[in-house]
Amino acid sequence: MAVSIRGRVLWGFCVAAWACAAWGAEPPPAAHEIQDLKFDASSAGLSVQIKTSAPVTPFRCTVSPGAAREVIVEFPGAVSRLQDHYALDGGLVRQARIESAGASAGVRVRFQLGEGDLSSVEQSANGLEIRFARRASLDGVATDRDEYRIGAGDKLEINVFGHEDLNRVVDVRTDGTLSYPLIGDLQVVGKTPSEVDAEITKALGKDYLVDPQVGVEVKESQSRWVTILGEIRTPGKYLLKRDMHVIDLVAEAGGPTKEAGESLIVTHRDHPGAEARQIVVERGRLFSADNQEMNFALSPGDVITVGEKEVFYIRGEVAKPGPFFLEKEMTVLKAITFAGGLTQFANRKDVVLLRTEGDRVQQRVSVNLKAIESGKAPDIPLKPNDLIIVPRRVF
Repeated sequence: MAVSIRGRVLWGFCVAAWACAAWGAEPPPAAHEIQDLKFDASSAGLSVQIKTSAPVTPFRCTVSPGAAREVIVEFPGAVSRLQDHYALDGGLVRQARIESAGASAGVRVRFQLGEGDLSSVEQSANGLEIRFARRASLDGVATDRDEYRIGAGDKLEINVFGHEDLNRVVDVRTDGTLSYPLIGDLQVVGKTPSEVDAEITKALGKDYLVDPQVGVEVKESQSRWVTILGEIRTPGKYLLKRDMHVIDLVAEAGGPTKEAGESLIVTHRDHPGAEARQIVVERGRLFSADNQEMNFALSPGDVITVGEKEVFYIRGEVAKPGPFFLEKEMTVLKAITFAGGLTQFANRKDVVLLRTEGDRVQQRVSVNLKAIESGKAPDIPLKPNDLIIVPRRVF
């Protein structure tokens, strides 16, 4: 199962026998029942248990974009034992409305979203568990991304609820059109999936079907690209896949090299036509469990640059003078250890730290290692390109 946004449809089947079930097939003799709806809110989000009769009926889950922002779960050939409306606290989900057309005609559950997004849908022997989480954010501010506009070469998956014979995966041709049964050629380039959905719905409803329920999904995109450069195993231009986040592109490019630094710079546009801005992403936080803020969704044209490790330099009376990679929380005393320690001729009281910016020395600091070791002076944190000079003692 996979979850996707508008035009992205989640189809669920619980047992192997359902794998061949067709939406257009006649319902089983004993109608499936949607029996109960339970809500469980926690710090992780909101979990909704939809209890159904066994075995669980096939279902369809669609996420609608725009101002409506609804998650719609449909059970064809089922009957409802639910109340018509469930009022919630208005946080992640504002309310749930139940629609039923009568005996065995199907049930539709509409979740009106507040600050939440659909996180996952899991099926069990007793029904479905639908989880909602707080909407992904960038710089702490929730954002709506413009819906994707279709381009030449894209593949669209079109499904018509209850009419499997009309389900198709179609290519968008170079002239911007696609071919669809009963309708013929349809111009789609530059339109959103929801706009194509509306056009197909209107055309089918006009002459062929009663109240058709259409879902349009961008199955493969050939018109959106992102780029990753720098200390990555396979740098280059990559197809922007559905719901691709920062960590997805890093993984697809083979992951960082051994020389990669602690941060990535993402040149990002919040929406098409917006001014690009640079966002610094800490690699340690990106690969942590709590990475929601750093692992945001990418937009067409985004560029990720994986920088090199930052360095510091040490010379003079140490065992191994030279450049070293700057680790987190590196200090002067730790740097001496990295360089193999002091020689027997080192002057421990008159070490010099030169701090530079560009090609100019900005600061000269005298460091007394003996005072640091005895706790009489604080150890000094290092910055990129710092130079430590350990002089020789004068006997």
